[in-house]
Amino acid sequence: MKNLTLIALVVITTLFACKKDRANDENKLSLAEFNAKFSVPTQKFNGTGGAAFSITGAKGMKFDFPANSFIDANGNPVTGAVVVSLKEVLSKRDIILSGKVTQSNGQLLISGGEFQILASQNGQALRLNPAVAVAVKVPTTFNTAPMDLFVWAPTAASDSAWVLDQKARVATNADFYQFNLPNFGWINCDYFYNNPNPKTTITASPVYAGAAPSIKDQRAYMVFDDIKSVAGLPFVMAINKHQSYLNSMPIGLTGKLVILSTDVNDVIYFGQTNFTVSANLHLNLNVAPTTAGQIDAFLNTIN
Repeated sequence: MKNLTLIALVVITTLFACKKDRANDENKLSLAEFNAKFSVPTQKFNGTGGAAFSITGAKGMKFDFPANSFIDANGNPVTGAVVVSLKEVLSKRDIILSGKVTQSNGQLLISGGEFQILASQNGQALRLNPAVAVAVKVPTTFNTAPMDLFVWAPTAASDSAWVLDQKARVATNADFYQFNLPNFGWINCDYFYNNPNPKTTITASPVYAGAAPSIKDQRAYMVFDDIKSVAGLPFVMAINKHQSYLNSMPIGLTGKLVILSTDVNDVIYFGQTNFTVSANLHLNLNVAPTTAGQIDAFLNTIN
């Protein structure tokens, strides 16, 4: 009887452990679930290429398209139905989830809002007609400071890809930043951050519990407390660490370091910790499989 009781306890314990493991596996956030729940949404609008029309995004961005605003790949004016898509980025949360960090040529930018706008007809990408002026209004809900205009122009050598549009002029009033759309793609209202404090280089390493998973994508972000900026820390193979651009981080800034990873099974890993920038700061960050609730709770702590 004692042996039977012992066997029964072992079986029950094993079944409970297996059930618990399955429950844990079911709670792990997958890449598909992450994208469905947290990606910056793409909004779609219908218009007519040969006629004037306006669109307003869910977060208040406004675009006034004059007649003949679109041309095709060969430069011909477009008539008929067109589709305009829009992503609005008006918070640090949105910056993280869009992946469009606020840096240019290794320098920090302060953002007043980002967006991606594209146009298509019958599934074919359209270009902006350079002969027209598309008026844009970005609400000053994220920032109210005067801004310049930056366009996203990535290169193979850098993911710090915002480039200042030297010709653009951004007017500011109590409610909106106003300017003419320079092109289709990603656009950012920004200015270069000027901090007199000494600058340093930050490094960070994820620490995975147990056997290290096979990671196929890993991103690190510095989310600053008191400025409207999110910096990316690229992974540098030569040192096997995430690293800021050299001597780019003002000593004394505070914030949260975040690492988001995806393994080969499309499981999302997450870790975060507070930081205060000091000379040659290195951060080791515990990273583990996460849930949608944990990501949500973190995102609700930043604006």
